[in-house]
Amino acid sequence: FIERESFGKRLARNYKEHKVYYWLAVPIIAYYIIFHYLPMFGIMIAFKQYKVFPRQSFLYNLLHSEFVGFKNFKFFINNNSFSVLLRNTLCYNIVFIILGIVIPVTLALMINELYSKRKSKVYQTMMFFPHFLSWVVVSYFVFAFLNSDYGLLNKLVKAFGGQPHRWYSEVRYWPFFFVILKVWKGT
Repeated sequence: FIERESFGKRLARNYKEHKVYYWLAVPIIAYYIIFHYLPMFGIMIAFKQYKVFPRQSFLYNLLHSEFVGFKNFKFFINNNSFSVLLRNTLCYNIVFIILGIVIPVTLALMINELYSKRKSKVYQTMMFFPHFLSWVVVSYFVFAFLNSDYGLLNKLVKAFGGQPHRWYSEVRYWPFFFVILKVWKGT
């Protein structure tokens, strides 16, 4: 007759043997709880008629708002702008996926064909630089280029004898700027 070790004893022995690994897992577990699971609590807002009660916390407001089920989704889908939003989302994502594959691969092949390793490393560094910039910094660069009074683009247009544009207030230009900036930053 062989005596079997109890589950508690096996667990304690396993912890003693692998204590370092358990403690190494603590920061990762905390990260997932804080940044992945706790924000999921906010999904409840989609199913409630969210109301702000005076001098109450977000959690109190969320828990005491009326549950409406899929009524918010029905309102969103029946909204007049839903088809435009869906079309824009699909079209932009298709363009981002295609350009986000073609342009980086093409540039990588071009850099690979350079004979000078030093130039290759410099170009790689310049290519990675926008990826690490914040969107706030990128938007400031865009503002510096597109400003109607002193922007670089309008100065170029004036230098060639054209009339300056109000880039920010004309909707027709923004799909191009949006795609160019997204691809530039992601490349």
